[in-house]
Amino acid sequence: MDPKAEIEQLKQLINYHNNLYYNLDNPVLSDTQYDELYKKLKELEEAYPQFRTKDSPTQRVGGKASSTFTAITHRVPMLSLDNSYSPDDIRAWHERAAKILQTDAFEMVLESKIDGVSCSLTYENGILVRAASRGDGRVGEDITANVRTIQNIPHELQNAPSEFLEIRGEVYLEKKDLEKINEAQRAQGQTVFANTRNAAAGFLRHKDAKSVADRPLKFFAHSFGVGDIPASSFSEFIDLCKKWGFSVTPVRTKTTSIEDIIRFYNQFSSSRYQLPFDVDGLVVKVNRFDLQRILGTTAKSPRWAIAFKYPAPQATTTLKNVTFSVGRTGIITPVAELEPVTVGGVTISNATLHNFDEIKRLQVRVGDRVIVERAGEVIPKIVKVVEQKGTQDIYPPALCPCCGGKVYRETEEVGYYCVNPSCPAQLRARLLHFASRDAMDIDGLGDAVMDQLLERGFIHDIADIYKLTFFHVLNLENFKDKKAQNLLDAIEASKHKPLSKLLFALGIGLVGEKTAEILAYHFHTLDTLKEASVETLQSIREIGETVSQSVYDFFRDEKVRMQIEELRAAGLNFTQPQKELSGNVFEGKTLVFTGELPTLKRTEAEQLAKQHGGTASGSVSKKTSFVVAGENAGSKLKKAQELNIPILTEEEFLKMIGK
Repeated sequence: MDPKAEIEQLKQLINYHNNLYYNLDNPVLSDTQYDELYKKLKELEEAYPQFRTKDSPTQRVGGKASSTFTAITHRVPMLSLDNSYSPDDIRAWHERAAKILQTDAFEMVLESKIDGVSCSLTYENGILVRAASRGDGRVGEDITANVRTIQNIPHELQNAPSEFLEIRGEVYLEKKDLEKINEAQRAQGQTVFANTRNAAAGFLRHKDAKSVADRPLKFFAHSFGVGDIPASSFSEFIDLCKKWGFSVTPVRTKTTSIEDIIRFYNQFSSSRYQLPFDVDGLVVKVNRFDLQRILGTTAKSPRWAIAFKYPAPQATTTLKNVTFSVGRTGIITPVAELEPVTVGGVTISNATLHNFDEIKRLQVRVGDRVIVERAGEVIPKIVKVVEQKGTQDIYPPALCPCCGGKVYRETEEVGYYCVNPSCPAQLRARLLHFASRDAMDIDGLGDAVMDQLLERGFIHDIADIYKLTFFHVLNLENFKDKKAQNLLDAIEASKHKPLSKLLFALGIGLVGEKTAEILAYHFHTLDTLKEASVETLQSIREIGETVSQSVYDFFRDEKVRMQIEELRAAGLNFTQPQKELSGNVFEGKTLVFTGELPTLKRTEAEQLAKQHGGTASGSVSKKTSFVVAGENAGSKLKKAQELNIPILTEEEFLKMIGK
């Protein structure tokens, strides 16, 4: 092909995939596949520089600012890193840096590369005033409202080094949290997230900050854009970040040897899966800032840093069959049965196909040779058909594969549902959710035991859990006196769980753990909550319109009301403990915490305020009821004094809540 035509073709293809990745959060290529395209374009442009243009993907970052949010121009461009997948590439990078610096004895820092979403935080006089996405590297999106809900981002910096400071880092989601979110997505018939990065990106772009607050997003600081930083090296800067209250990656080492870096890369390849967050590689940086300035940047990337990435864990296998699982809300999910294959050190025999729209997109059939990937090291999934050997098309089931009930699909949803409320698969899923650790935490009531109870007809609904006797349990396989009594004791103990746990256990649509807790602390009793109107529910700051309607509809269901009465008769607790509420001393009050408190962390103090009816805020205004100030309190204390807002010590705050 003509070089100019090939370059233009590659530019169009890469721009298409850039849009899917950066702007639609829906990539269809693995990082490795994308980087191969990018590398090919870069090599062609270097061979034929006359055909390189300013709008080439090699000359800019891939994303662009969304029209959904206000555009923000970065004072200093947010560049992206060059990627490397081989020791030879890393050695070549080191040689180029050594040539410019005229020495190879410079110190480098190696740290884990979090698979998250780039974000910049702007502080003025130590106060968080703005947050922005990377966008195209020069213009990003104003995502301040959403970022303010991220718990581990400090809203105020103690002893900020300069009037204007921009901290940069990654917003991410832990793997265990993605699993919980995807479980809820499946239950609601919604598309699941392929990996933690996609989920985090989607949440940050949500128009409603209230819904973002219910997502357990986190932030790691890794660099800065603008500011008078009292540090001479990257490692010193990271130590300052920790003092200012930022979280930083725990995986970090320093060395002057590029071979040490390659050894660490190889050793870390498997152990990275043990981290709670996704890591797609390592980042190598020249440590000293003066040497970074000498090395400078290209139009797109810094010369003093490079990403040493791991190839996506993939393998090729055969799709043997497709089965259908039924969730607790009746959602039907297609599951691929595979010829067992090892992917990233784990043997995979099943993978999700997510939904039937995904099957259509992949054009996959039973018998095809497919690539399976541990996407984000969380969900095994089929990403591509490599050889169309199959002849059997995959269609949605006409009847429920468990009970034979009718199957339907809402026009605006991707999911198919079993409409039979007595479907055994739905019942089993609801019972297991009710007994799970994050719900009623009934130890011993897992899959195998639940299956036996259902098979023997000992249990037909949630309330039947509390009707089990010693005789019932002793009739189960491998149960003797002590084990039977332990299970009954766990069931009895679950009766005393707070209302927040019960609300989550009941499986109310769109109500996760945090929302259940908010509802429990607001209404105090189940009887008050179940009679609440949609308007009353919507008046709660953290609860949106869709969730309010879902909660209201749930408690209007006559079967639900009958179930609640059965649970009441069984002796379950329908209240949030009074000790935690403590008379709701802060009901309707807004509190701001500032400075270093003697015994409480900021998050602990804010949680206590919420438990006692109050609302915790990150800024002081005329609507603030109290400011709780510790040592080194800054501008918030000063503003509170100017507005004559009552100021409490930690001791006075604790005394008010009876501690």
